[in-house]
Amino acid sequence: MPMFNLRLAIAPLILSGLAACDALDPPPPQTQKMPSAETKAPVVTDRPLGLDEIRTPAGIRVLPAEKRVLVLSGHVAAGAALYRAGDREAATSHFGRLTTDGTATERAGFEAFGFEPAAFDDFPTDPTGETETSADPSEAEAHILDVIAETGTRPLDQILFLLEQCSDSYAAGVLDAAIERPLAYQASYGYAVIARDIARQIEDGDDLLLELEILVRMWPDEGPVDADAVAPEPAIGTQIARARLAASIL
Repeated sequence: MPMFNLRLAIAPLILSGLAACDALDPPPPQTQKMPSAETKAPVVTDRPLGLDEIRTPAGIRVLPAEKRVLVLSGHVAAGAALYRAGDREAATSHFGRLTTDGTATERAGFEAFGFEPAAFDDFPTDPTGETETSADPSEAEAHILDVIAETGTRPLDQILFLLEQCSDSYAAGVLDAAIERPLAYQASYGYAVIARDIARQIEDGDDLLLELEILVRMWPDEGPVDADAVAPEPAIGTQIARARLAASIL
């Protein structure tokens, strides 16, 4: 698709001018999710989980299994990127959400979608462990996308939910362009990646795919690695709003 390739080629120019554009012509308040004092406040995440509950950076939520799959899919994408970048300790915190006994409640009902914890067995799940592996995360990434497809949810609905998670997680993880909560910042990247990957399956979804590709590229090339400064929250919010708009016209 030549036009798509041309637009994707100029994506870095779009990103470089994004902050300046925001300053000159900010979007209406209702189109952009801004972090609030409530978002930055401590959230309850350490109590035992009940039926259909799952931990997110914004707190514990009650969600059906098909949406809990999407929540955990972001951790797969974040863990895979961190694993490839060499940050095995950070990756374990994300992969552990898919395999450890302590998070089994979050995965209740996933077997109906073909979820196999064994797909993640090659990855360490204990941040304090010394185990070194040379596993390829590609198989785990492909497996979680297959599980998502088996939920039966419309791809556009999945993308909109992932964008909501991306926005909430970034607001919880970043303040004044500095990483405050690494796990939330990392998970936000994962949600953007999964949304982009799902968009690749949508016919005539080139505009949406472009906006999601630009969103993913607002993180470092290596993924959600530690950095002294990251994309400002309003810039991420603006790009998420553009992706939502592209989704709304499909």
